[in-house]
Amino acid sequence: MAITFKELKQYISRVVRISVCFTDGHYDNYTLVSDIPEGKYDDFYIYGVGMIDVEFPLDVYTKPCNEMPERISLRDGYFIGCGLEIVVQEEPRDIRRRNNRQMCFGDLREYLQMGRNFSIVRKEDWSSEEYEMRTDIPEEYNKLYVYGIGLEDNFGDISIPQNRRCPDSYLTKRMVIVLSETPRGDIKN
Repeated sequence: MAITFKELKQYISRVVRISVCFTDGHYDNYTLVSDIPEGKYDDFYIYGVGMIDVEFPLDVYTKPCNEMPERISLRDGYFIGCGLEIVVQEEPRDIRRRNNRQMCFGDLREYLQMGRNFSIVRKEDWSSEEYEMRTDIPEEYNKLYVYGIGLEDNFGDISIPQNRRCPDSYLTKRMVIVLSETPRGDIKN
């Protein structure tokens, strides 16, 4: 059974910007997961999870992200910032689940972007380990339950191409995946 947006949404941090992308290239941006209209995208299947720089309104109090003009200008009150990119599609990917009740890291692993800064956090003691590439993350985490997915600042070694005047903001972030030995009690199957 593939992962649906409805299932993944329950694990997304409440304070992370989100870009819901489609495989045809169009996307909708949301300042918070709570800004996503109830039921929208629920029946879509996850194609991938990553980080991306996209446009968001400076005035988060009055401008919903999904009502942006066709052309974005900083003078129009928008900025380019890092968001959690959730790519969705109508058909499921052929990725086998380890657990049909609660999402384990092994279920999520193949949906993650290939590389660029992951932090795996253990909920039991809030210890963390950083990894550059998805393939660097040890298989031992596969059996642990996903507790949450978010983004945080990455103050480690940041490699910025020399021909860039300012870095993409996703280069200064890392995806955080909180894992637990026990499943969350509030997740709906």
